[in-house]
Amino acid sequence: PLFRSAIVGGVDQIYIKPGIRVLYLGAASGTTVSHVADIVGPEGLVYAVEFSHRSGRDLINVAKKRTNVIPIIEDARHPHKYRMLVGMVDVVFADVAQPDQARIVAINAHNFLKNGGHFMISIKANCIDSTAEPTAVFAGEVQKLRSEKLKPQEQLTLEPYERDHAVVVGIYRPPQKKQ
Repeated sequence: PLFRSAIVGGVDQIYIKPGIRVLYLGAASGTTVSHVADIVGPEGLVYAVEFSHRSGRDLINVAKKRTNVIPIIEDARHPHKYRMLVGMVDVVFADVAQPDQARIVAINAHNFLKNGGHFMISIKANCIDSTAEPTAVFAGEVQKLRSEKLKPQEQLTLEPYERDHAVVVGIYRPPQKKQ
């Protein structure tokens, strides 16, 4: 629902377009992955990482029908385990719902996202801290992203589609502006 909610919710730029390479963290059974694969088309690639073996079986079936999807049944916290399968990417797309998701996105960006590449992360406030105000949680996550050279450009809460959810879209290691 992240992808659809973000588009319906009005994210200006999702950076998913024909011919690009996407690292999709939290691919689940591959429903949204298949939409992303359709957009990037035959010239593009989607590296789809999912930890759950049950969801992974469905993801593998999606990949059988779409040659531009590379299913990786692995823990996104340990990108060294799939570094031989994944090349440099243009976009990191994350829907992982983990308390340390900012760190997960950062470590994958450092390994695979090209400088000037983009990221899109779904932040579920109650997965990070169910006792804090969602706005405080979102602000904290944005700060963590900034500290890892992931520069947020746009933040959008997904109300009323998704409660206490936000999407943050941004750029990784943006090129230096010339003086």
